[in-house]
Amino acid sequence: MKKLAYLSFALLLTACGSETSETDEPVVENETDSLKQEQVDVVDYPQDAKFNDLSNFVAGVEGGSESSLSLIEAKSTWQSYKTSMDGLWKKTNEKLPIMRKWSESEMGEANEGGGTLFYPFSGPDFLHADVFFPEYENIVMIGLEPIGTYPDMIQKSAEGKDQVYLNGVRRSMHMILGKSFFRTIAMADDFNGEVDGTLPVLMQFMNRTGHKVLYQERVGVMADGSLTTELDGLADSTYFGNRYYFQREGSDKVRTLTYFAVNLQNSPYHSRGGLVAKGLESRTDFVAYLKSLNMKSTYVKSASYLMHRPTFSIVRNIILDNCEYVLQDDSGIPIKYFDESKWELTYYGHFQNPISLFAERQQLDLKEAYKGEGVKDLPFGIGYQYMKGVSNLMKAKRK
Repeated sequence: MKKLAYLSFALLLTACGSETSETDEPVVENETDSLKQEQVDVVDYPQDAKFNDLSNFVAGVEGGSESSLSLIEAKSTWQSYKTSMDGLWKKTNEKLPIMRKWSESEMGEANEGGGTLFYPFSGPDFLHADVFFPEYENIVMIGLEPIGTYPDMIQKSAEGKDQVYLNGVRRSMHMILGKSFFRTIAMADDFNGEVDGTLPVLMQFMNRTGHKVLYQERVGVMADGSLTTELDGLADSTYFGNRYYFQREGSDKVRTLTYFAVNLQNSPYHSRGGLVAKGLESRTDFVAYLKSLNMKSTYVKSASYLMHRPTFSIVRNIILDNCEYVLQDDSGIPIKYFDESKWELTYYGHFQNPISLFAERQQLDLKEAYKGEGVKDLPFGIGYQYMKGVSNLMKAKRK
């Protein structure tokens, strides 16, 4: 466990703002007060090198001689995987600087002071959460896909299963990097084998965007919506999630990402694969958790137009009642729910029609808004309409 000490901003202001006395004698701080201040500013974060070793491994990035996985990184299986991942990331690496520049220009105000980002229907898409909200200390992501188990790659290598695992990770990466979205049904198949959840994809995104994964821990949602890491004795019906502590290269700020595999529909969900999950109408514990987040912003992308439906009104209203900013494509919340007396809307890119799979989710009012003046350029492709020139985003800012 590593202690990270931070210089108090308040203390810094006091030191910079203090004026000398008329006799020019130096101001001497009370030693006891300084000690108390120092103790307050020490934040204790859990840390274990094995998590970053794994993030390097699944990202196809060499962990070096100190990595606990260095011996199996030397195998031809992993070397081939690394070459494949480098090729897969090539176009994304060319696109990311354009997206970051756009974010600095258009999302700068939303990023001031950091905060908590809510990303529903996200799957393991840390990539876009970080690109658009790089200053947020806390990210909460929710999908239907399980996080899965932490893999023992040395054991898998000894059993000859490492290639199967890495092939599964590689297959699951193609859609999000190639087309900017996940397919829930396809991922149910991808994560139903040697790779049994989103963990390696999430860790790969963190690693390839320049972050060190410090730690991973399981958390449970209590009846009042609070989270606990004391999991012994909790009921089987408890919603469990995974919390990650991570750090951008060159930064001292430790951030958290909490991922839950949860149904956000009001009513129970029955998937084609046989998954049955209770809805928010009966999960008052998770509703309390969402309302307690102090969410500053919500990001929505490629969300199957779920919040167009009355059966997703609970999560939709939580977002509209609590957020200062919403960034979304046309698959998010219909603009009819954004009261113009409360929200300032900015449109980017191009919108004509949804893709054919969601043709019934046409928004004539959004289509009309894109005919008006003031629509701004979107210099990259994203979402279901992932080609540059046909993509759209909308930023809603609370007045």
